[in-house]
Amino acid sequence: MSLNGFLTYLQQLITMVDDADPRSVGYARAALKNTVELARLSGKAGGPAMRVMVRALDQFDDIIRVRNQFAGEPGEFQENERKRRRLCAMLQPGC
Repeated sequence: MSLNGFLTYLQQLITMVDDADPRSVGYARAALKNTVELARLSGKAGGPAMRVMVRALDQFDDIIRVRNQFAGEPGEFQENERKRRRLCAMLQPGC
């Protein structure tokens, strides 16, 4: 999984989460955790992507707390890309 592919996936998870529903947050966290474990097991993620994945899992609660800064909007391609860049900067300064 590439770094860009992971950031797109993470943004999709963030977009689907209802931060007022603990089950929703739990399902998203579990999906992220399983994705990180699968990437480790498969060896199909490079070092930079793997570091961002682990950091995203570690900071998941913080990300969800400010999810509106990163959640995507249908049809807003440029804005969604800008939000992914901001998400990357949060997870990997200098990204």
